Amino acid sequence: MEMREELKFFASFPKELEQFRGKHVAMIGRRVVASGDSAKEVFEKARKEYPEKMPVLAFIPRKEALVLLLRVF
Repeated sequence: MEMREELKFFASFPKELEQFRGKHVAMIGRRVVASGDSAKEVFEKARKEYPEKMPVLAFIPRKEALVLLLRVF
């Protein structure tokens, strides 16, 4: 099974994500479309702006940290 583009983008931790340290983000493709302090807030913003898409949510840690990606079926 292939990893989604958003997860590849997140896992590579490009410089664009640095500005979101300590925040929840919603990604569509290789683009952050919403950010905020709660996952619920971020999800709602992203779905309102892009109702036809399903964003991938992530938390950008403040410092280096171990990140585990879980797939929910």
